Amino acid sequence: MTVQGPIDAETMGFTQPHEHVLLDLFDMKGSYDGILEDRGLATEEVQAYRDAGGRTIVDTTSMGIGRDPEGLVEVSRATGVNIVMGTGWYRETVYPRVVLESPARVLAEILIREIEVGVGETGIRAGVIGELGTERYHITPAQERVFRAAALASVATGTTITTHTSHYGELGLDQVALLMGEGVPAERIVIGHMGDRRGLDIERPVLDTGVFLEIDHVGFAEYQTDDRRADHVAALVRDGFTDQLLVSSDVCFRTHLHVYGGRGYDHLIERFLPKLRDRGVSEEAIRRITVDNPWRAFARPA
Repeated sequence: MTVQGPIDAETMGFTQPHEHVLLDLFDMKGSYDGILEDRGLATEEVQAYRDAGGRTIVDTTSMGIGRDPEGLVEVSRATGVNIVMGTGWYRETVYPRVVLESPARVLAEILIREIEVGVGETGIRAGVIGELGTERYHITPAQERVFRAAALASVATGTTITTHTSHYGELGLDQVALLMGEGVPAERIVIGHMGDRRGLDIERPVLDTGVFLEIDHVGFAEYQTDDRRADHVAALVRDGFTDQLLVSSDVCFRTHLHVYGGRGYDHLIERFLPKLRDRGVSEEAIRRITVDNPWRAFARPA
């Protein structure tokens, strides 16, 4: 389900499953760098992704951080790029009062309406739940309530949940346990922000649960080098996890955009995929990771 309606696998094509086209992180970051609200600028940047061969973006901007459904439709129409819109609540520091004052079943009803009917009166439907975040050390009661609400909505609608892990994958297994404990199938769970540690000690146990694992900070040199990320992808392909891998670049700041000297949404295609090829990752494996897996991850069951 995209902001312009349902699409088929062929139309979805090459997909980056964790990006932000329009959002506002000012309340969280206290910086103008986290404000992406210019629809015209977004169109220019997404067009560069289209020109590089990209066909679909999953925009994981959820409620309360500047999500702009009408703006996403405008960008999608102007560029021809399919955009899948998120729903849910991001991280506890930006939870609205409704999250703090409502039980999980009420929150689930909000999510289900956005998935089945649309946001407000726009008729623009969410196609993914998330990104939903935890922080460090443990999942708090408020975060647990959000995750349980997401699980209820996912089970009711078949919609996939995509997550945010802090500190390079911390609590990924806890997220999986919580969601699967509420009945969400492994194939409807995407655990995000993985692959940024030097080794893969956190990633392999998560993959062993059967969920999708997302190496989605491609281009964040301050977290990890892309060379090491490419090493990680190649190692996991060799280990037989190809069908559970997703890759993306999590563009979320103005300084990530081409116009401000950043890498842009096309960085993954133009500069990261060649690194995978250099490490012996086959074209078939790359296609599975960038085309087939996103379809399986985000298409709702018939």
